[in-house]
Amino acid sequence: MEDTGYGNAMTEIALALAMAFFSIMVLTMISMGVGEGKTDPAVGAVMAPAQSDTAPAAQVSSEKDDQIVIYFAGRYMDKNLAALDPKSLHTDSRVILALDPTLPMREALAARGGINVENLVVSVLDDRWLNRLKGLSND
Repeated sequence: MEDTGYGNAMTEIALALAMAFFSIMVLTMISMGVGEGKTDPAVGAVMAPAQSDTAPAAQVSSEKDDQIVIYFAGRYMDKNLAALDPKSLHTDSRVILALDPTLPMREALAARGGINVENLVVSVLDDRWLNRLKGLSND
């Protein structure tokens, strides 16, 4: 018959060595991860203060063949403020869709979706256009 005490002793030694190596590995990883460097107070993410309440408008150069489409009060109009059917726009030139800046996003997306051209630029109306359109709707 075989002595079972010898096998148990070897198992105990192997387990003790494994725990020792594991402990050394954990201590090594901790010591390598912790540094004695000085903390820089500006390391964290810092938000820059806003320059203004709105971003500056992008400068878009006008092209000779541009078509301007105005969407105001649920209607599409051309640059002369005449009624316009957006389905009649079949052009290879750029189409600029001008919207009221206070228009809700859902309505703006619907207005954009109503024009089926490849080269579409969406812009907002300035105060002069808005005053003219509001004066037109009051008449």
